[in-house]
Amino acid sequence: MRCLYRRLGAFLLLFFMASASAYSDVTVRQITYAGWQNAYQLSNGDVELVFVPQIGRIMRYGPVGGPNMLWNNPTMLGKTASLEAAAKEWPNFGGDKLWPAPQSVWNWPPDPYLDSAPQTVRVLPNHHLLAIGQASPQSGIRFEREIALAPKGDEVTLINTMINTSSKPVKWAIWEIFQANDPLRVYLPTNISGHFAEGYLKMSDTLPSIDRIHGQLVLSRSHTTSYKVGSDAPDILIRALVSGYTVSLTAKPLKGTYPDNGCTMEVYSNPDAAPYMEMELLAPIVQLRPGEQTRFVTQWHLGPPQGP
Repeated sequence: MRCLYRRLGAFLLLFFMASASAYSDVTVRQITYAGWQNAYQLSNGDVELVFVPQIGRIMRYGPVGGPNMLWNNPTMLGKTASLEAAAKEWPNFGGDKLWPAPQSVWNWPPDPYLDSAPQTVRVLPNHHLLAIGQASPQSGIRFEREIALAPKGDEVTLINTMINTSSKPVKWAIWEIFQANDPLRVYLPTNISGHFAEGYLKMSDTLPSIDRIHGQLVLSRSHTTSYKVGSDAPDILIRALVSGYTVSLTAKPLKGTYPDNGCTMEVYSNPDAAPYMEMELLAPIVQLRPGEQTRFVTQWHLGPPQGP
């Protein structure tokens, strides 16, 4: 029996040593990023990620020492926005963030408490970040994001949580918006057996010429006009070619009713002089009673250039 206990003890020691070693492969430090002090940088030696608490966004994702996959608005670097100013005019910082969907319920501009208000950050023992957003009296919710960088490689996992902070039921979906930095192309899967006759949803009155290859839309940014398309494809995967890399956003499909007539993914293209395209992932709409919460897990990957 003593021998069994000794073996069990040795196994647990090795397990915890291995776990600690994996965590130690990811470094977390506070830096000044693009004029924002006390930003949080995660790095595993392969890729790095930067979260800026003052504006509640991930503002960098890319190879260490390499290009940023996320667009940063050069006119907004180091700046913040008050709740009053953001309620009148959207402060487009760039980066990656969460909004509630559908947009048709709140229209424009976005809820400033959720979009650009300062957030609190905790560094967890496993070297993940927990970003805690502010409760919105307008939408009745707040967001939390657990941000995890894999010990090796390029994978980022985001556990996105929406919590009802109001005194009555609310009905929203979690909506992640990744503003890709002037991509050469974006690939959006279509679904010929879904809700939309052409396999995708035209969300703008006019669209540029769009190619379809191997069941995917091949989207390019228009320099002169904005446009948006959506898809209800069950395989949730959007890819963009940015600065010689392929950045991918993925999620597992969930049961329920999705926003915008069933869209699981959407792509928005912005014209010059703000050269970005949004890769957007959506969760189903849920009704939450006071204090209830729902989660939507998304992942990012970075690799060499890939076609359809």
